[in-house]
Amino acid sequence: MKQDIICPGPLTEEALTQAVEAFLMEVRPGRERLYDYYRSQQPVPKGEAVRGRPNNLLRIPFPRYITEVHTGYFLGLPPTLDFPRAADGAAYAALSASLGLNHLLFDVGRDMSVCGAGFVLVWLEQTGLHACRCDPLTCFSIRSGAAGAPLLGTVRLFQGPDGETGGILYQSGALRPFTWDGRRAVWAGPPEENLLRALPLIPFANNCQGTGDFELVTDLVDAYNLLLSGAMDDMQSVANAFLALYGMLGTTQGDIDEANRTRVLSLAEGGRAEFVVKDLNHEALGQLENNLRRSILQLSMTPDLSDDSFAGNTSGVALQYKLWGIEQVRAAKERSFTPGLKALLAALSGGLSTLGTPADLASGRPTFYKNLPQDQAAQAEALLSLSPILSRRTILEHLPWVTDPEEELRRIEKEEQR
Repeated sequence: MKQDIICPGPLTEEALTQAVEAFLMEVRPGRERLYDYYRSQQPVPKGEAVRGRPNNLLRIPFPRYITEVHTGYFLGLPPTLDFPRAADGAAYAALSASLGLNHLLFDVGRDMSVCGAGFVLVWLEQTGLHACRCDPLTCFSIRSGAAGAPLLGTVRLFQGPDGETGGILYQSGALRPFTWDGRRAVWAGPPEENLLRALPLIPFANNCQGTGDFELVTDLVDAYNLLLSGAMDDMQSVANAFLALYGMLGTTQGDIDEANRTRVLSLAEGGRAEFVVKDLNHEALGQLENNLRRSILQLSMTPDLSDDSFAGNTSGVALQYKLWGIEQVRAAKERSFTPGLKALLAALSGGLSTLGTPADLASGRPTFYKNLPQDQAAQAEALLSLSPILSRRTILEHLPWVTDPEEELRRIEKEEQR
């Protein structure tokens, strides 16, 4: 799905007007559609229902399952940062705790999984430095060309206190507020100084194509919902079976009421009675349901956690084979997520410098972790057995219960000094 708005020239009022129109007409409808799938509010393409016939509209939350599995696998264990200077690591740890950066990054990762993009806004107030998630339905990026071209700025739209629509163009050098009347963007005053000296509204991409994790299987999800909705309609129709009487032309409503009361049906010679029901092929329905389920999970690179292979004592090689698809998605996420994380660290560094506590957070080297059940005792034993050839830092970085290797090294140094 298209994510960035292309603007080859300078960002004038006319260029900004075209960018906002392109976002509202081309980008936001696609993101709204994907969020409808994530919330299980998408339409079920059944067509017009026959009068008197059941009309079930079942929406199986496959998109939510896909998003939560992919996001949890990628960011369920938050990334750690390794800083060349201990002071920068301490500054980041304090800032991460006060701003809740781990929770913030997970929320952005969920947005990326749903619609292919996420946004974080950083700003300064008298109370200090702040950061929050911004709704992808109100934010977009502007580039000077196709993907990979320089980022000219980012835009956030919002409703003003009087109901009018406004927005802000965020750039590294300045902030440009504007108004939007539905047809044209007009600057609302002179540019404002950007105290961060870095881009305040940071975009994050899910992958280089800008697609969500379930975007390519929405047609299969529609087919799955249609199959189950139709099957439920048929099941209800069976419950409304008709009683057919053969050779009983003289039967009256009174005879039927009497049969319902006594549970006895008196038939004439040669007459018979039977229920007329729809013949359902449960095996064919079950096979089609299994095929659709398997296709949705396979093509979205999502492991089926109900598979018995994940519950037994599966070997490490067999488990890696099961997770091969989602591992490719995770690797692509990591490559696309890192530039956004670096830009976020640069914005936070700019804020700290403005507050008089400079720190080079952008120098941090991120390490991402796979969120998988692990035998921690066996892993620790294996790492400790390699202590003669591995550094202490490497061992600490791979121990699952150590979240800040830098802090752990400082504690070890203090203990050795004492």
